[in-house]
Amino acid sequence: MAQLSFGGNFLLRQSGEPWLPVDEAYLIEATTYEWKFMMIDGAPPVFRFCGLQHFPHKQMNGEAYGVLTTPFHSGQTTIELNGETFISYIYPDPRKMTQDQYSIMLSDILQEAALCFEDSEIATGIDANERSRELSWAQWSYLEASLPTLKSIIKRLLEQPTRMLLATELEIRRERIKTLDTRTIGWLERNIGRSPSGNVVPEIVRGTVREDSFDTYENKVIKKQLIELRHLLKLYTRVQHDERARKAEVYADQVGYWLRDPILKQVTPYQGTIRITQIFRKHPVYRQCYQWFDRLNKLGNERIGFQYNYPLKETFVLYEIWCYMQLVKVFREKGLLQDSTGLFKMDQNGLFLNFSEHNESVVKLANGMRLYYQRVYQYNSPHFYTFTQQMKPDIVIEAGDRLYILDPKYRVPTNLSTALGEMHKYRDGILLRSSDERAVERVFIITPVQSDELRYFSKEFHEKYRMGAIGLTPGAVNDSIGVWVDELLNGVRKS
Repeated sequence: MAQLSFGGNFLLRQSGEPWLPVDEAYLIEATTYEWKFMMIDGAPPVFRFCGLQHFPHKQMNGEAYGVLTTPFHSGQTTIELNGETFISYIYPDPRKMTQDQYSIMLSDILQEAALCFEDSEIATGIDANERSRELSWAQWSYLEASLPTLKSIIKRLLEQPTRMLLATELEIRRERIKTLDTRTIGWLERNIGRSPSGNVVPEIVRGTVREDSFDTYENKVIKKQLIELRHLLKLYTRVQHDERARKAEVYADQVGYWLRDPILKQVTPYQGTIRITQIFRKHPVYRQCYQWFDRLNKLGNERIGFQYNYPLKETFVLYEIWCYMQLVKVFREKGLLQDSTGLFKMDQNGLFLNFSEHNESVVKLANGMRLYYQRVYQYNSPHFYTFTQQMKPDIVIEAGDRLYILDPKYRVPTNLSTALGEMHKYRDGILLRSSDERAVERVFIITPVQSDELRYFSKEFHEKYRMGAIGLTPGAVNDSIGVWVDELLNGVRKS
């Protein structure tokens, strides 16, 4: 691209950082930047970012100042200034979870829900096969979140598919024979002198033609899985949900487009039991493709679903639910789970986890304790109340007259101190109705990313200030939450 005419006249920065020319700026998704344009002729700039026009909020000393916010996704973007277009790139937020972690959270939540359901008193059946191709809410959530990933995988697979050299015996004219193999030589030795024309070498020779074939075992398996995926999506088009049916139709058309590719049209679908070959284990593209379909089929067995579908952009909500279910898991493994029916809701469409907004979910624990998700406290609440505004912490453990509050924060590794400062509203604002004393014993933030501010994660900080941070990452070993629960139980027993 030609050098920009506005050169260093247009600058960007994050708050508190030095100004940089736009072509040197490192843009991160969902981030606010300040911009500055040095006006040569005194006219304000005509500035568009991601197709939206941005106006300066102030002009002074021949410079125009404004603010822009990058979208909540990464990828190529355009910056247009006074009719000149510059192509830039928005990079992923390093605090953002991967799609693998999204899938892990979804699977962990539903697996723990199934175990809690077995201990509950709800009377209904759940299919517990390890893998299934039936419809499920968890499976649909996975499809919506990860189909773009499959699209990228299939594109790379079709660019460089596995192939094999296929030998086919044909009767061809002798002048078209290019190579002699042992079979052709053996045939010639048996048939020399037998030509009707009397030639030593017959005019028509049985030879071997070698051609590249894409009909390999791995491609057969992939085609079989794509055909089954298209059939599955067609089933989703018949559900009584217009938006989901419309999306499923679009997804099914995409899969049909892949199946019409000239390479896959040469492949016959595999019939029989699938085995994992070395290519599925070691080839990066084929391994990812196999893992994608394996996760899809595993989620098909989950008969418990969400009433609300959480897209990838709402991972922070799913992270809150996942943290809550991790606590449920810890209490269950310690034998302290008494009644988990509050996790579930039944209606004519099936069994769902009861995590919708403005609807408290509760698990009853031993010794009269209760574990709440998004418990609401306000001025007229019976046992605990607030004297200012309504408060709704994400996770609350009620133990007698004391509260223990946990607040999952999806992306706060660089400003933990600010996030912890906000937790003071719970410590100071929730009171015990009977005595007007402060009811909150401890408050903690849960975050998936370890911060540079390690002191907030230390046991000494927790004990001294009765607040701090706990690391909890999907797919990792999370012993810290179990240690925290042990400390909580010890404190409850002493009190």
